[in-house]
Amino acid sequence: ELKLMVDEFSSFARMPASNPSPNDLNGIVGEIAAFYKSGHRAVSFEVDLDGNLPVVEIDADQIKRALINLVDNAIAAVEQGGVVRIETRYIEELHLARLEVIDNGLGVPDEAKQRLFEPYFSTKKTGTGLGLAIVNNIIADHNGYIRVKDNQPRGTRFIIELPVKAVNI
Repeated sequence: ELKLMVDEFSSFARMPASNPSPNDLNGIVGEIAAFYKSGHRAVSFEVDLDGNLPVVEIDADQIKRALINLVDNAIAAVEQGGVVRIETRYIEELHLARLEVIDNGLGVPDEAKQRLFEPYFSTKKTGTGLGLAIVNNIIADHNGYIRVKDNQPRGTRFIIELPVKAVNI
């Protein structure tokens, strides 16, 4: 546990600069989902990708890191037989790519939602409190937003919105 905490702290302290380039967000989500589906058979993975999502200017490695953190948290939150769902949507009128990681676990208490993205705050007994702070930094480096909501009827929904540059035709 101490090694994990030191590794997380080191990662947080040494966040590499974002290096965005045109990337396929759906491809990244598909890659991560395939990896988790094969390694976590007790959890059901659902993926719903928007075929209209254009190429997005993102640092693929950092977005993968953020997504892995969110999926790890979702897996930890669900019991055997639980569901983790990853969705992408293109909100054309707002020029936003939306990425959601949804679970049907126990959810996040209302009093914790405001502090989830603060460094060293954790709702887990063994958590370092750096995972979601790192995710928040990555999304902020991409000029995006992340928020947490309750999933209905139960669980948690992390919503990431990233800007999509308009293409002049």
